[in-house]
Amino acid sequence: MAHPGRGRDGRAADGGGRLSPTRAGGSGAEPSRAGVRGASVRSVTIATASDELWAAVKTFDAEAAEIAIARLLWDVPLSGAVTSVVLPFLHEVGDRWAAGTLSVAHEHFVSDMLRRKLSAFASVPPHHEDGAPTAPVVLLACPPGERHDMVLLCVALMLRERGVRVRFLGADTPVQAVLAATRAAGADAVVLAATRQAMFTAQASALRELAAETVLYAAGRGADEQTIAEIGARGLPADPVRAVVVLVGELAEISGSW
Repeated sequence: MAHPGRGRDGRAADGGGRLSPTRAGGSGAEPSRAGVRGASVRSVTIATASDELWAAVKTFDAEAAEIAIARLLWDVPLSGAVTSVVLPFLHEVGDRWAAGTLSVAHEHFVSDMLRRKLSAFASVPPHHEDGAPTAPVVLLACPPGERHDMVLLCVALMLRERGVRVRFLGADTPVQAVLAATRAAGADAVVLAATRQAMFTAQASALRELAAETVLYAAGRGADEQTIAEIGARGLPADPVRAVVVLVGELAEISGSW
């Protein structure tokens, strides 16, 4: 099974990517004062990060936005930062844009800022202990025409944190390029995400070819049951956190020894 990530001081993290609290007297009965203080710091950081980000976005203050993200990622483990701040923030960006209260310029500013920060984590190899089974390789991409890949990037980072070897291709990727990359990387599974059904069905023949060679997952609002069946894929929960849990569990079954 997957090896959880480790904290900045090298201590093992729990299944949610959080540092396991030190136990008083080694008895496991009560968390130490340091553990309580750490939890308090995380709570305060999460509570303030979104407000700081929105204040920075309104005035296009890149420096303030980057400081807010850097502080969040320093005080809170990656999975906690993604699930508690980044994903809800992206969802609200989409809602405000749809409601006309957020401009295209603001949306592009947010996307560029978060992409640069999160992509830095994508370049860090997952933790691997000597003698542990080799982790599966998962390739993630968006099909042609789909340019919204930020949530998929968050999924990739959460998978990487759990020890999966991630290959992230990003937005608007031709299916033949995905197939070639799958073969070259020896991917155990491929995750494609799209916001509209047509982005899958327009590539149905090529996607069925891809599904015949590897385990193909379809995700996003465009992946309804009919579309999933048409392209020969497996579905994933709409919630990114639940999708990661499902993927990790099924990857363990696919790989056999991981």
